[in-house]
Amino acid sequence: MNRLSRINTIWRKELLDTLRDRRTLIAMILVPIVLYPAMILGSLQGFELQVSKLQQEEYTVAVLAEPVRAWLRHVIDTDPARQPGATEDMPAEELVEKAAAGELAEDEEPELTDKASPGEAAQAGVRRAPPDYNIEVIKDPNQLAARILDGSVHVGLVLTSPPPTADGTDTAEVVLYLDQTEIRSQMAASGLDGIFQRVADDLLRQRLKREQLDESFVIPVAVQQETVATPERVGGSILGQIVPLILIVMTITGAIYPAIDLTAGERERGTLETLMVAPVPTVDLIAGKFVVVALIGMLSAALNLISIGGTVYLGGLGQLLSRGGDVVIPIGALPWVLVVLIPLAVMFSALLLAVCSFARSFKEAQNYVMPVMVAVLIPATVGVLPGMRLEGPLLVMPVTNITILTRDLFTGRFDIVAILWVTLSTTLYAGAAVAVAAKLFGQEAVLFADSGSIKTIFQRRFFKRSDSPGTAQALLLMAAVFSLNFFLQQALLGGGEVGTLEYWLGIASVLILLFLLVPLGAAWYSRVRITPAFSLRGPPLMGILAALCFGLSTWILAQAWAVFQRDWLPMPLQMEQLFELMVARLNDTSPWAMVFFMALVPAFCEEFFFRGYALSGSRRTLGKWPAILLVGFAFGVFHFSIHRLVVTSVLGVLFGLLVVQFRSIWPAVLAHLLNNGIFVLATREDGLRPALEGLGYGVNDDGLPHTPWIIAAGALTLAGFLLCMLVPDRRVATVTDVPEET
Repeated sequence: MNRLSRINTIWRKELLDTLRDRRTLIAMILVPIVLYPAMILGSLQGFELQVSKLQQEEYTVAVLAEPVRAWLRHVIDTDPARQPGATEDMPAEELVEKAAAGELAEDEEPELTDKASPGEAAQAGVRRAPPDYNIEVIKDPNQLAARILDGSVHVGLVLTSPPPTADGTDTAEVVLYLDQTEIRSQMAASGLDGIFQRVADDLLRQRLKREQLDESFVIPVAVQQETVATPERVGGSILGQIVPLILIVMTITGAIYPAIDLTAGERERGTLETLMVAPVPTVDLIAGKFVVVALIGMLSAALNLISIGGTVYLGGLGQLLSRGGDVVIPIGALPWVLVVLIPLAVMFSALLLAVCSFARSFKEAQNYVMPVMVAVLIPATVGVLPGMRLEGPLLVMPVTNITILTRDLFTGRFDIVAILWVTLSTTLYAGAAVAVAAKLFGQEAVLFADSGSIKTIFQRRFFKRSDSPGTAQALLLMAAVFSLNFFLQQALLGGGEVGTLEYWLGIASVLILLFLLVPLGAAWYSRVRITPAFSLRGPPLMGILAALCFGLSTWILAQAWAVFQRDWLPMPLQMEQLFELMVARLNDTSPWAMVFFMALVPAFCEEFFFRGYALSGSRRTLGKWPAILLVGFAFGVFHFSIHRLVVTSVLGVLFGLLVVQFRSIWPAVLAHLLNNGIFVLATREDGLRPALEGLGYGVNDDGLPHTPWIIAAGALTLAGFLLCMLVPDRRVATVTDVPEET
């Protein structure tokens, strides 16, 4: 039985056992299918019912004098919105105008145009259609606040000047006292506010008529707002405020119970030890369990998404949220949301599997899961904050990027580059989490799960010496360095000194720190031998020849690919301007400084990290070609540009082939140095440009090198590939353990 057959058998068996557990079924099916409609629709309809009841109640207003009570009673009773034919849905301005013109019709039912939230709409409703009021006179002003706070009076009114009249010219000052923590007090104050606004409009109109002035005299500037957002965009904005956070929470919730059951549950039932002594490799066991947890997590995400779509589309949630406005909920965005949720579900599944492996019981595993939930909710909450945009560090910030991207997809902002980077970065984090889970599962320290043995996982003296890091260590370090590198480079770009000597010193410092010192420190701490881990042995002559073939040719092919790519993947204007600024500043720099910063430092540091630490660690589990392809693709992703992804990934594969075939990092360093260095110097008069032009090199108006040069470069690249393939494949030992040193 091969590995795939074993994994297939394991995950099918574990999946059937998991689906028999009612807790998993409740979390995965009952919650999204039943709870969403009940929770969302029930709460909104309950709110609507409560608001309707509040609008029909009678509210008490307290005043300090009988004349004020008489004036207020007259104002309330003569309010145009309370007259026969007035409707609660008519805007206040329209009510005043029609009341003044005598055009109110009894059967008139204007449409509600508010796009406000339910709370704001409730108060706007009582402004248009005020409730009934009972007016009470309080002789002692000191009792006013106490009566409002104890609820016997809903709002207090103090008139600090004589009541306004149409014959006067002064402004009457009315102060409303309310309890902002009490909804009835707010509703009563909102109703009075609407009444006084209509009174003010009516008195203003009468005063202007008395003075024979037009209304435009007091309205020198009229501002009107018109939205350009489509109904789908408005509906997506409403949905994007609540759905992303729910999806994040429910996706991780769906994976919690299977992750606990397949780790702590096995230990509590006493079947984990039996499972570990079965004649099946540990990596196959963890792969089968991980497939189950990831599958249930993705299924939970899909069911949640389907339930939300059904609730919105069939349950009338869109009409409730939009309050009858011209709003369309974008159901078509749901499949794209599901696509970006898949790597997130994988990451959550692996993370939960790793955390729950340390628990000795189901209850203890639940305690371990709570910090994970909190750690997930914090970046998810950041993503739903108003004004957050998917740019800069947020592009690669776990969970936050998914939350913002989900919101953008609902609002119709379909950016394929953002989708790609969010998906790639989340996939990288998911891969690291899977590798860590595979590393932890089955270790004696985790198997026995006591505090003394768990310490051995992290203490250096318990690491065994080996010739290469583990796959989990390599992937975890790649994920950490990816985020740190992105944040630091964004900080340098934001400094405004792009292309200057200070900028390149900063880039070089980042490369040396993250790609050289960090892997060296990780190798030292985990007791990995430096020379075999980083393939530092001397290169054979054929390796040097293959590196020369690659280094002298790939820069031409990369240039030709960039010209070809412009037709179907044009570079954004902002990126072109940034590139032109960088080139202009580089032309003022010494060519040797350019070679140092753009060729020598990247060639040495990046090869040390990717083709050294990451490649040797990946080969332990993945094998030759999967490791070369994985690290090559990661090399392309680390350059943070969709326009350079293909060419840098191909270069990464070629450099990886050099290292694996010749068991030395130096041919890859040489090829990398030549590729970058010749490309940099080929554009400078004080560099290699005169010599290359003497050999017939040049570019046409589109920037494409002459055809003979492309053919020659392709032939050289092919020759280098053949030289690599002529070398017999020498398998290296995955782990070499030696006795502890004294």
